[in-house]
Amino acid sequence: MSDGTAQFVRRLYRMFSDGSALGAVPELFQPDVELRPLLIGGGALEGAVYRGHDGMREFISVQNHTWQRVSIEPVDISQAGEYVLVETRIEAVGRASGIELTQVTWNRIKLRDGKVASIRVFAERADTVPAGRAATDPV
Repeated sequence: MSDGTAQFVRRLYRMFSDGSALGAVPELFQPDVELRPLLIGGGALEGAVYRGHDGMREFISVQNHTWQRVSIEPVDISQAGEYVLVETRIEAVGRASGIELTQVTWNRIKLRDGKVASIRVFAERADTVPAGRAATDPV
């Protein structure tokens, strides 16, 4: 994996954490981006899909409304074929409840032309690696 890819991924999560991702959607994401998150609005939700720039804006807005503070730290970044695999540590405080959340997730990201084409978030690392592939090239 190139240093540029790892830097882009770190920047992506930093922008989610500091709230600047909402204003940078076209810069970070392909127009046909697809996000399949694990946690939405403080809870696990299977089957949710956000598509395109409008979908990303909606997702980021929901997160900004839900959390008083959120920090998403990429703990480990590796490559598996065309995917970038990212272990993240999320620390957040609910805006209405004040409840603190700490969660580890595993993210499978596909980049195209220097922007995110897809992100899928999993609860288990083993689920991130597509069948027949192994995670390689830790950064």
